[in-house]
Amino acid sequence: MVGSHENELFHNRLTHTLEVAQVARRLAERLIVEEPELKSEIDPDVVETAALAHDIGHPPFGHIAEERLDQLATGARTIPGARMPVPAGFEGNAQSFRIVTSLARRSEKHHGLDLTRASLQALSKYPWPRSVAGYHHRKYGTYDVDESYFDWTREGIAASRRDEQTAEAFIMDWADDVTYALHDLDDFFRVGLIPLDRLTRSETEQSRFLERTFERLDEQGKPYGKEDYERTADLLFAELPLEPWVTATARGQMSNLVPSKINSYMTGLTRAENGQLQENPYMRREINLLKSLAWTYVIESPALAAQQHGQRTIIETLFDYYCDQAARSPHALPSWAQSYRSDEQRMAEHESPEAAYVRLASDIVASLSERQAFAIYSRVTGQTSGTVLGSILR
Repeated sequence: MVGSHENELFHNRLTHTLEVAQVARRLAERLIVEEPELKSEIDPDVVETAALAHDIGHPPFGHIAEERLDQLATGARTIPGARMPVPAGFEGNAQSFRIVTSLARRSEKHHGLDLTRASLQALSKYPWPRSVAGYHHRKYGTYDVDESYFDWTREGIAASRRDEQTAEAFIMDWADDVTYALHDLDDFFRVGLIPLDRLTRSETEQSRFLERTFERLDEQGKPYGKEDYERTADLLFAELPLEPWVTATARGQMSNLVPSKINSYMTGLTRAENGQLQENPYMRREINLLKSLAWTYVIESPALAAQQHGQRTIIETLFDYYCDQAARSPHALPSWAQSYRSDEQRMAEHESPEAAYVRLASDIVASLSERQAFAIYSRVTGQTSGTVLGSILR
């Protein structure tokens, strides 16, 4: 997914969210029909609600900004002024949970959107706080400052399954992966960034792609069977276009491939003998390979290095700016952030005022659209003065 400012017609975070909600709801409805025993565990409205909210915590510029905000919040980079590192750092899924439970306002009397416990459980793809190392350090679903909200959502779940996804979260997570993998494939093949035609024709290119995929799986500490992935890749490559996007043949193949894959993956979840949902292992490998295409050819592309460096610079500058404003000039903050800062009870939940300012700066930066981030950066750095009536944030 890319920003809405791009000239090409890409899927963006909004269209992705709507598509995840559609896929997740239909999948929930299918499972209830095919497995009536799941009716007590699955509510399509709950699944759709979680899907609509699952990405709202992700910052501008996506993974690059998420990584940099985490480094900044945890103090991994030396920055001027007094800063109190926040060990919980920044994570997009934890930020989504924070928004719907704490930052958003449904009424003057209540913080958050007053969602049901089931909806908040379904939103939790990673239902645990941050740990000191390992996978639970990289991916997690709540910050320590939001622990009371999170603990409330896990009430009623057996202790042995407290850090497992609910059935509704499992469905939402699968729908997210399906939609993300296929629409990134479609978008980036169309603009020539993912060379499917070269990949399907060249064994050398296939080997290079698989080698990088296995390296990434090793880095993530995820178990996998190399031979299983190689067999899955052979079958997947045989379905991909042999010609570049500019040909009518390739365009026709892609227009059929994406919807047919979505239909296929709608059958990818089934009820296991123990009553829990399980993924089709072949489809899981195939989806992981599709996701790896975007990582290998787009996200890790040397051609994007300069753009990513600029995006990191924007995030760092805005983070520093809002940390300073939170501490010294709160009137310069967005109105919702001013309200948060003036709430003595909520500020007292943090380890210190300095830690609260770091968290608030992360909240503000993560709330920006890419257009807003560019515009504020230009003003903060003096590249443009703007006008008194040209308010960017309110």
